[in-house]
Amino acid sequence: MLLEGQLIALPSVSLAPLGLSRRETEVLSWVMQGRSNFSIGVILGISEATVKKHLEHIYAKLGVWNRTEAVARVHVVVASPRES
Repeated sequence: MLLEGQLIALPSVSLAPLGLSRRETEVLSWVMQGRSNFSIGVILGISEATVKKHLEHIYAKLGVWNRTEAVARVHVVVASPRES
C-alpha cells in the first residue's frame, strides 16, 4: 500500500510460498502499487532493463505471462487459507 509516498511492504511471510527473492518481492510490491518499470527502477536505483529482467523471473516463478496476472496470483496466495 502506498501511504504518504512510502511503500508499505507486503508481509514477506505471505509471499514466501511464491519463492521470490528479496529484490523480486520489492519489484512486485511496486508493481502492485501501479508503478511503471521506469519508476520502479528510479525508486530502487536500478535500470529499467534490470526491472524487466526481475519481472521475467517473477513471471516464470509464478507461472504467469504479465504483471496483471502476477498481481492476481499474489492476491490468490495471500487470500488462500494456509495449510497446517
